[in-house]
Amino acid sequence: MKILEIKILNAKSENVKARADIHFDGFTLNGFKVILNSETHKEYVTPPSYKSFKGWRMLFKTDDEEDWNEIQRRVLEEYGHHLIDESVPEREEI
Repeated sequence: MKILEIKILNAKSENVKARADIHFDGFTLNGFKVILNSETHKEYVTPPSYKSFKGWRMLFKTDDEEDWNEIQRRVLEEYGHHLIDESVPEREEI
């Protein structure tokens, strides 16, 4: 599974820090979330999901653990770049 692009969008929740849309080779999946664990204070990634009467249901699942680890690593890496980009004020051209 080849990741071509990851787009990070700000979230308006205390625990959900960002949303990620991933463009893979041939398709795009929207709605991955970067969530802050309130106990460990570490971020982790969850796949797109929806709420049903039985709780939250995943819309995406891979059986390949290496693929999932790569998705998590790349999303968290892009999230880190996103935070840096947002914290640096833009300079005016002279």
